[in-house]
Parts: sequence; structure tokens; C-alpha cells
Amino acid sequence: MPAALAEKGPLMLTFEEMKTTLEQALPHKRFQHSLYVYETALKMGKHFHGNLEKIGIAALLHDCGREIPTRDSLMYAITHNIPMDFVEEHQPILLHAKLGRYFARDKYGVADPEILDAIAQHTTGAPHMSQTSMIVYLADLLEPTRDFKGIKELREVAGQDLELAMLKAMEHTMQYLLTYDLLVHPDCLEGYNQLAAKFKKLKEAKLGKQA
Repeated sequence: MPAALAEKGPLMLTFEEMKTTLEQALPHKRFQHSLYVYETALKMGKHFHGNLEKIGIAALLHDCGREIPTRDSLMYAITHNIPMDFVEEHQPILLHAKLGRYFARDKYGVADPEILDAIAQHTTGAPHMSQTSMIVYLADLLEPTRDFKGIKELREVAGQDLELAMLKAMEHTMQYLLTYDLLVHPDCLEGYNQLAAKFKKLKEAKLGKQA
């Protein structure tokens, strides 16, 4: 039994059982997207020598919270005592990430906090993300059916530097949100600022050496 799975009774699901359960819970298109994210994340995980078990489970289940339609997610979170913040309350589509953490733990039997964090962070991002979290976030954004201006360049960066790709991905996300008058989650802004400060410092150090 993989260490990432909970060791208790009916919650011990094999990976194939997770896959079958997910297929039954999600609309067909959403399930297919989950498979694309899984495949993309595994390729990235191999490239960056990540923990493929954790990456695979987190990527497969990243949208498991989508079994609850967005229109029902706010009430579901309230009735199941899932905490939410101001932005999630006013933009309930974001709640599927927290619902995903809830379902991954209580329905799919995942106990590993790194996997649960990757699922919870895959929509907004966060500061100081683990390698698993960054790979799942980027795989969700860059899987083969995605298409938006700049995606080719972002895919190239994601094959070289995960943190730089995250910086550019969160910048893209915030630009999209502002274009459509949507709320920017503080985790996204904080994550962007953390990485921007890191790369700013590296750039300044490089320029200092050249002076």
C-alpha cells in the first residue's frame, strides 16, 4: 500500500480504485481533463526528478471537488464546515480546490499533507509551494487541450525552471482575472510576490557581479 494512502478501513483505495471512483463522480469532459493533467504532471515529475506517486495522485484528484457544481459549492462548504475566505465566498468557483482537499481525504483516502496541499493550491497557487504543488498547478494550466496567448512560451519555461514558470503563470492568471473584473485571491498575490522578490534579488546580485 503506497504511503500516500490512508491506512484505515474502506478509505484505503488503490490508484485504479481512485481512478474508477473519480470517473463515476465527474462529468466526462472534466474526467478527461484530469487524465491529461495526470499525464502532463508525470512527464514534468520525471523531468524534475519528483515524487511520482505523490505527483500522480495529486494530479489525478486535483479536480475531484468538481463533483459538486459551482452553484452548490458555497452551501456545501457551509454545511460541511469547510472554512472559506472573503474571495472564495464571493467567487465560489475557487472553492472546488478546498472541496478537493476534503474529498481527497474523506472519499479517496489520501492522508499525505503534501498531496492534499497540492490539490488545495492548484487554483490560486500559494507562497512557498512544494515541487508537487507547482507541478500540479502548472500541469493543470498547460495540459495539451489548453490554448491561450503565450502558452507555448510558458510551456518552454516550465520545462526549465518550475519557480520561474510559476511566477509567469500567476502573472498570467492575475492579468486574466483583472481583465474580466474578477477577484484576485490573496494566496495568488502572495505567491507571486514571494517569487518576484526572489528573482528580483537574483537579478540584482547578477547585475552587482557584472558591475
